[in-house]
Amino acid sequence: MFDILSAKIVDILESNDLIQEVFPYEVEQFSGDPAVTVTPSSNENDYNTTEENVRIYAFTIRIFVSRTSRTKKEADEVLRDVVDSVLDDFDKDYTFSGISCPTGYTFINSFALPSAWGYSGREDEYRVAELLLKCRVSVDLSAIS
Repeated sequence: MFDILSAKIVDILESNDLIQEVFPYEVEQFSGDPAVTVTPSSNENDYNTTEENVRIYAFTIRIFVSRTSRTKKEADEVLRDVVDSVLDDFDKDYTFSGISCPTGYTFINSFALPSAWGYSGREDEYRVAELLLKCRVSVDLSAIS
């Protein structure tokens, strides 16, 4: 499920006109700006019934805005705009329309949690926002292999 969910998250982010590059892994160097990385960060598994569990798959979405190609003030303004836009994207498509799950798995919804902001790279060359996106999936225990 991590691969399926990650691919859908990347698809949603790639459709955002404010983002230049999206990677489903941590990359060392960007050629576009703003750039985004999507990485799995954790999972939870909760008992629901004797036949069904609910899993939470969490992903860290890091948005990087260069501070070397614009002023520090402009970098902060761009990051605010991109974060707002990304939150809007996941609010609008919280059911991940069109997602295809394997037998026994049913995607329920996604929800973004508060983000943390900071700096990255030598000389703080990037302004960064880190968002945690959680995806809730129902698992039919009798149908999974």
